[in-house]
Amino acid sequence: MKPLGIVGGMGPLASAELLSTIYRLNTPEHEQDAPAVILLSDPSVPDRTEAILRGETAELVGRLAAAISTLIEAGAGRVVIACFTIHRVLPELPEALRRRVISLVDLTVEEVLADPRRRLLLATTGSRRSGLFTGHPRWDEAAERIALPSEEDQEALHERLYRLKRGEAPEEMAAWLEELAGRSPGTDGFVFGCTELHLLARPLAERWGEEMVRRRVVDALTTVARRLPELAAAGG
Repeated sequence: MKPLGIVGGMGPLASAELLSTIYRLNTPEHEQDAPAVILLSDPSVPDRTEAILRGETAELVGRLAAAISTLIEAGAGRVVIACFTIHRVLPELPEALRRRVISLVDLTVEEVLADPRRRLLLATTGSRRSGLFTGHPRWDEAAERIALPSEEDQEALHERLYRLKRGEAPEEMAAWLEELAGRSPGTDGFVFGCTELHLLARPLAERWGEEMVRRRVVDALTTVARRLPELAAAGG
């Protein structure tokens, strides 16, 4: 299996946590048999929400294309982009680069469709307004299983995601999510549509238990770690 490439730094804590999760969930008897991963963590990429909402995505496209190319040149087979919002510009990349990418949006929609429960979709304002999820080819199938936060809760969510980027303890946001769930009748769990939310996986497991988190939360970064051999081997 070729190494997995990770375009990280958006933000750096989320991509570092993905690397940690990969090794927690793929720990063989001998460390030499653990998967090879190449992480390119560059936090200098411009704010994705701001650029997308302004319609100024040329630099995002260029930086993303360069990062994926660097990982491929370093030996990566498949590439994960550890930022949902920047997936919005994936269609603007050359097809040769796009086919190397394991889409977090595709993985998320697949998991939503695999379980009939209705969950609350948590994403940045940039992802929500740009139609990152609602523009997915299978959105019509998934829509009845997804609820969206109110405008007020969306604003609070976006602000809290940036607080996570700045290093706020994820335990604080885990408690806020439980409050949010109480204001969202008819839902049972969450869809993590922002990679910063992966930082909550362990705090939520401590509150609910690992099995409950696995049933109630769709988290594409955890999915990447769990399915790494399969995903990395496909098209590497």
